[in-house]
Amino acid sequence: MPHEASTQGKSEKTPFFRWCLRNPIELGGSLLIVLLTVVVFLQVFYRYALHSPLAWSEEFAMFLFQWCAFIGAAIATRHRFHYGLDLVTKRLPRRLKWATEILASVLIFFVAYLMITRGYGMMQITKAQKYPVMQFPVAYAYLAIFVSGILMMIYQIRIFVSQLRAWKKG
Repeated sequence: MPHEASTQGKSEKTPFFRWCLRNPIELGGSLLIVLLTVVVFLQVFYRYALHSPLAWSEEFAMFLFQWCAFIGAAIATRHRFHYGLDLVTKRLPRRLKWATEILASVLIFFVAYLMITRGYGMMQITKAQKYPVMQFPVAYAYLAIFVSGILMMIYQIRIFVSQLRAWKKG
């Protein structure tokens, strides 16, 4: 009997751990959102309940929000949640629909390229600047743009290859 209970508990946890291994970026993004929520809660609690605001919380919340936004953009690319006008594209002929999907992929590649190059450039410009209270480089915030661009590029390559295969199959 005890063996069954331990095995049953183990099998219940397995899907979550498998999901974590398959989706490390989503897990990281989720943890960033939880951390952002905790920091903002503490910021409000200390300011209004204790009348003693935390000096670092506003800068850190802004930093976390930037990371959440850009990692979220990469996750949206992975799951193909980018903008699309379904009302129009659903009514297009199959070949034209594929062409618009490929065009969208090319545009995403271009945006990802800009994010990589401009994010890296901004990191270089701001590496000597420090957040006034937290005292770590502002370049770490721009690292989010750079990392997101790389992730978007990686995810979009896989999507683009599947689009080309679908195009060839006709």
